Amino acid sequence: MTNNAAKKIFTESLLELISERLTLYQSLKVISESKIANKKIAKAASYISEEIEKGNLFSVSLKTCKEIVFDEVYVTFSAFAEETGNLEKTLGYLQEKCKRQNENFNTLINALCYPVFVFSVLIGVVLFFMFSGTDYFGAEGLFGISKIDALKSVGWSFVTFLMLFFAVVSYIWNSICENRLYEAFLAAGFLVSSGLGISSAIGMASDIAGLNSKNGKTFLKAREGLEYGMDLRQAFFRMKNTRLQKKMEIALLMAEKTGNKNEVLLKIADSLKLESERKRKLCLTLVEPAFIVLTGVFLLGITINLVLPVFSNFGI
Repeated sequence: MTNNAAKKIFTESLLELISERLTLYQSLKVISESKIANKKIAKAASYISEEIEKGNLFSVSLKTCKEIVFDEVYVTFSAFAEETGNLEKTLGYLQEKCKRQNENFNTLINALCYPVFVFSVLIGVVLFFMFSGTDYFGAEGLFGISKIDALKSVGWSFVTFLMLFFAVVSYIWNSICENRLYEAFLAAGFLVSSGLGISSAIGMASDIAGLNSKNGKTFLKAREGLEYGMDLRQAFFRMKNTRLQKKMEIALLMAEKTGNKNEVLLKIADSLKLESERKRKLCLTLVEPAFIVLTGVFLLGITINLVLPVFSNFGI
């Protein structure tokens, strides 16, 4: 079981028990003693309950848990729940976040199954000819190409393919899985609706956006502007981010018409989600053709590296 899946099930189980009016400690004990719970999840619940029994905070216990790795956002939101006493609502938000992460991860894995299978078969066939007992290359090699030279050619093609493969995977992950701007606005909207001040909510959301990223710096600047008395529009428009400005203009206009300015951040998140879904569908449509092209590049690389020496040996 992956860490994301374990974290999702742990959160779902904890939320279900707390919604039944059990205390946090009681809920953790039930999970740790459950015979149907995954061992990894049961051990995590057991450790956290023991830490709470010693007097440690829930958020601190999450941070030191080894069985399940809880990210900084999860720990920070748990600390917020401890301060406000709104653990059930916070766990509901974290449950949805874990669910989105797990779905995105599964989407990526499913998209990669076919190209990885095809590539593995190709590598298997090449290695079979290279290292099987039969000397397919003959005593003097195949058309004058030694087995070592052929292996080097395959190796270079393999390295090139891997570089292209990881570049495409990284792009897909950033396109369909790591929508940090959406997550940041969704988190900020949740925090504001839970009673946290808007500047503090924006500051906490900057961690999700990525402190060293362009969006993260936009959030930090916005928090600074809000603390100086600027309104939301002025605070966010201090840094040039045309894409974000358009989203905010639409959301602010809708908020002004409805009179519900507390939902501005959530409306921005909804707008970003729609855009993300369109981008995700496009990426999933193109992922198979993209990897077919990559496989073709791999085969072309092998062909070129093997055929060119043949022409050279024949003086062509």
